[in-house]
Amino acid sequence: MNALNAIRRAVFPAAELVLGMGIAQFIATAQVYFSNRRLFAQMTAVAAAGFLPVPNPQVLPRLLDLETAFWGGLFFTLSIGSGLALVSAAAAGLWRRFPSGRRLTAIGLAAAIAVMAVLLNRRGFDPWATLYVIAVPPPVFWIATRWGTSSGTARDGPPLGLRLLPLALLALGWFTQYDANLFLDLRDHLLMSNAAGEKVSAFYYRYTLYPAEVFKTFDQRQIKTVAWPAGNTDGRQSAVGRELIRLDYLPVNAAAPADLVLRFDDGDRLTLARGARPVWEGAIGRFLSDPGRAASDISVRTDRFTVFRAAVYYGVLLAFPITLYVVLFALVRVVCGIAFTERRAEAAAAILCLLVGFAALADFHLSREGPPPSDATAAALESDRWQRRVAALKASQARRWDVCAGPGYAAKLGSPYPQERYWLARALAASPNPQASADLIRLMDDPQVNVRTMAVQALAQRRDPRAVQPILNLLKTSQEWYVQLYAYRALRTLQWDQTRLN
Repeated sequence: MNALNAIRRAVFPAAELVLGMGIAQFIATAQVYFSNRRLFAQMTAVAAAGFLPVPNPQVLPRLLDLETAFWGGLFFTLSIGSGLALVSAAAAGLWRRFPSGRRLTAIGLAAAIAVMAVLLNRRGFDPWATLYVIAVPPPVFWIATRWGTSSGTARDGPPLGLRLLPLALLALGWFTQYDANLFLDLRDHLLMSNAAGEKVSAFYYRYTLYPAEVFKTFDQRQIKTVAWPAGNTDGRQSAVGRELIRLDYLPVNAAAPADLVLRFDDGDRLTLARGARPVWEGAIGRFLSDPGRAASDISVRTDRFTVFRAAVYYGVLLAFPITLYVVLFALVRVVCGIAFTERRAEAAAAILCLLVGFAALADFHLSREGPPPSDATAAALESDRWQRRVAALKASQARRWDVCAGPGYAAKLGSPYPQERYWLARALAASPNPQASADLIRLMDDPQVNVRTMAVQALAQRRDPRAVQPILNLLKTSQEWYVQLYAYRALRTLQWDQTRLN
């Protein structure tokens, strides 16, 4: 029994966090699966109405795969799931260490759950958000209060100070790197610079759009659907239909599971409803005078996920890194426990985690490059270090310097470093050289997804109408939803809309 308690102390609260995230994964998989099925039905209706769906027919079948829902749901597991599990494990830690305040701790956790449930549903009841809150914390708290120690006293618990000190120091260290480019630099220098990181990056871009579709506002979605009243003028031909299409609210069959339902009332009025609830009502002339304002109003009135999005964001930003640290610390602690006594194993695990964390921080810091001086940009573009060349490309973009006229331009188009090709595409957006558009079209076939999407975005920024057809071809043939997202945005920037398909 003593050996079992020692193992429990060693891994607390990692096992409890994994349990909570496991529960969240079941909920997240179901949430994303049903969201995917609805999107499949809507995009099928879009195609049946003669429009181009996004995702396209090559990707649509994946929306029905349980595997897609599982991996997409992992995004919610590692954000809101890990956050709820952390709160519950922290409450359990207080419960064990302060026996005299156990009732207050339990009441406090229950009150926190109630408040979270109210906040998540304040703009309309959402069963999935509610299920996370009521299904994850109770079992994590219960197991943590039972598994942690034999007697539940502070003496039996793990030395939290020794465990939290490396986390606090690492947080302070990484905070020194925070700036506007941090997340892009993390991708470039920590992920895309090694094979394992590239797999993580590819996984993210393959599956992230499925959970994102769950809580996007209408303004953030590429295509919205409007159930067109049966027997009325075809959506393509009426003035209202043309404006809706221009705003990417595509008219579909009245029987389709659309985002909105359109009704014409008394000949000169229209109503757009979400289910049974009207979200915009008024005269047709009022709608046609400012359809963009109407679309913005509809997006605000139909958005039920403001708090849920915030919870997911802070879960990714704070809860996930802490959870990752706790789980990795537990693994290191178990290994150290084989060679050392319990107290020394704690110290050894803390030191190892600190060293590994600061080694990664040092490598990241040394890999980042600041912009070169203006008179040194050309030399930096020919540097032996890809990091230095990338810094020069960033500076070229900011200073609107023509990289096509720079040294080594042709070699950069075929650079073995996807980071360099990505930033070259961004820099080409500002180039006055006509050759830049042709080279960006070539980069649309790049093997790396980030380079392809940035080439598409740069073409849109150049406002070159000759790019419409190549981008449209990419949208129709791409096997990746993420690429299609950028292609559709680019086409809309270039003044293309769905009425031009037929």
